[in-house]
Amino acid sequence: MEIKKIIYNGLVFLLLFSLIYFPSLVLVCKLNFKKKPLIYRTSDIYTLKGGNSYQKFKEFNKEKKYDIIVIGSSHAYRGYDPRNFKKAGISVFNLGTSAQTPLNSYIIAKNYVTASNCKLVILDVYDGAFHNNGFESSSDLIQNLSSNKAAFEMATTYNNPQVINMYALRLINQNSPVIYTDSLYVGNGFSEKRDTLKYSLPFDEYENRYLPNELQIDYLEKLLSYFNSNNIPVIMVTVPFPKEKIKEQHKIYSKIFNDLALKHHVRYLDYSFNTNFNSQTHFYDSHHLNQTGVDLFNSILLQDFKKMKILEEEGIKFNIKN
Repeated sequence: MEIKKIIYNGLVFLLLFSLIYFPSLVLVCKLNFKKKPLIYRTSDIYTLKGGNSYQKFKEFNKEKKYDIIVIGSSHAYRGYDPRNFKKAGISVFNLGTSAQTPLNSYIIAKNYVTASNCKLVILDVYDGAFHNNGFESSSDLIQNLSSNKAAFEMATTYNNPQVINMYALRLINQNSPVIYTDSLYVGNGFSEKRDTLKYSLPFDEYENRYLPNELQIDYLEKLLSYFNSNNIPVIMVTVPFPKEKIKEQHKIYSKIFNDLALKHHVRYLDYSFNTNFNSQTHFYDSHHLNQTGVDLFNSILLQDFKKMKILEEEGIKFNIKN
């Protein structure tokens, strides 16, 4: 009898909770305050529908074949300009998003990247993307991925009721217009930035605060295994850093990336301290390349691809000039 009572009370609680929770959630999602749904006033974890992430996943065609697909954090979507590759006869789509971690990349890869729609994946690996749990990026992607399935997988990866709220917010706003757009978005997943660094970088900007998160290291392994098991060639790349960045910090990550590259039989190209880049000329903040830097980096990367015969190995036709 006691067990039946517990079950009964539990069911009553769930019923009452549902009757209160769902209508309340719909109300705060639909009720606007200063032109934004009220839910955005309850917490800063909720991401607006729109921007670079929304635009790129809406544009991306999973059935189309690209020579290269790029995934990774903002270093990816602001570091590899499809227009530069197009000049060399190479088609590229950039699926990098802000603060994207290997956890996020893994779900994106499983739902969007196949051996049928690309010949090569550039996996951008940035130290800062490996020190957190991916919550910030998940909030953005749950709202802005084009696939409900992928967004649901992202939400159910966490044991956190706030993430379920994020997915519920997505469903409620499914047919609502976007709240904002990225004016710097130029297509094929890329946003350009032409600003230059307006200040000198202090060394304390790069304190050794990005220690590896084991969760993200595990998901990098899962991601590389996914590519290998699905016959999707992948190359890991780290974009250039300003010279002021502390080299000792990056050595921690460089070793991890090199070890995993060897284990999974993929190449890793590390441009973090390439001497061709000037902090004031080629960056717009303490770690992102500006358009001048992107153009230079892409040129160097394509030349290295040519020298290493990476493109030829994957059957990618190109016309890269020396």
